[in-house]
Amino acid sequence: MFLPLVKPSEGFDALKERVIDKGFCTYCGACASFCEHIALNGIPELVEDCSMKHEDVVKCGVNGVCYDVCPMTETNVKELEEAFLKGERDAELGIVRKLTAGSCGVQGQDGGVVTSLLLSGMKKAIFDCAIVAARGSGFRAEPIIAKSEEEIKDAMGTKYVAAPMVSKIGEAIKEGKKKIAIVGTPCEITATRKLQHAMLKEVETVDIVTIGLFCLKSFDYDLLSEKTQELLGIELGKAEKVQISRGRYIVRSNGKENSCKIAALEAAYRNNCYYCEDFTARLADISVGSTGSSDGSSTVIIRSKKGEALFNSLEDFVPTDVDREGIIKIASFKRGKLRREGEVPPILSV
Repeated sequence: MFLPLVKPSEGFDALKERVIDKGFCTYCGACASFCEHIALNGIPELVEDCSMKHEDVVKCGVNGVCYDVCPMTETNVKELEEAFLKGERDAELGIVRKLTAGSCGVQGQDGGVVTSLLLSGMKKAIFDCAIVAARGSGFRAEPIIAKSEEEIKDAMGTKYVAAPMVSKIGEAIKEGKKKIAIVGTPCEITATRKLQHAMLKEVETVDIVTIGLFCLKSFDYDLLSEKTQELLGIELGKAEKVQISRGRYIVRSNGKENSCKIAALEAAYRNNCYYCEDFTARLADISVGSTGSSDGSSTVIIRSKKGEALFNSLEDFVPTDVDREGIIKIASFKRGKLRREGEVPPILSV
């Protein structure tokens, strides 16, 4: 299913025609990370004439980098695995060096593992900044370049709506950052790897550590707001906390928790999520999620030497039992729900 790039592209025109206009955009921001012609206004938009249209200028790539780095275009997953990961191949979970579960001393969601990885990595100079999702207006997610312990802690907590995380890689590099961590969903990690492979593989001074998050689907903020009001009678923008746990959507407002089944929110999912089969962020250096671990803990899949070094930097990780079959069950469920009928994005059309 995953093959090398074989289709010709016309830069942003092809991206718009084959991905954006068809509703397949993940809003990861990879296309705009290094391109001054693209603005992110809910969806990527061309604000200046793309250089791919002209014969007398230097092109950004044979196919246009914005097309090549999109996680919904043709993707050679095996090539990316070989370029960035190192471990044993697990038929169900991808490349694995170690599978474990546990919690850390930091107060955070599902044992605070992601926050602890970021704090430890920053403290021990594994990276000098981290691209994370902070809470924007209401419960919107906003990507930021965290450069301090305080900024990392302020961004704690899972965000369930899409944000253009990968767009911040270019900004961080332009600011002179050389060692960068990024936390993202599977599509955002795929976009990061494609960006590294297309533009940064010869730039040895830039080092990126990827922390992937388990993900079934992501919500569209406006649609989620509507469903939250409809089902729970709560204005999402004024909620104190939002959490998904054991198949329920839980919203805390005025000190009281209200909930409904996740299945009731089907209409609020982003369309692109129906075409994604990656649950465990298989291209990340280290993947983290609550599936397969007990309450208050997280499952951790180490996939590379970088991921191993980051995990080993933790000083307060307390291991617990991990349910590998439980992870596989959910990963298989996601693959089984993959939409293949009708028009599909380029990643599924080859």
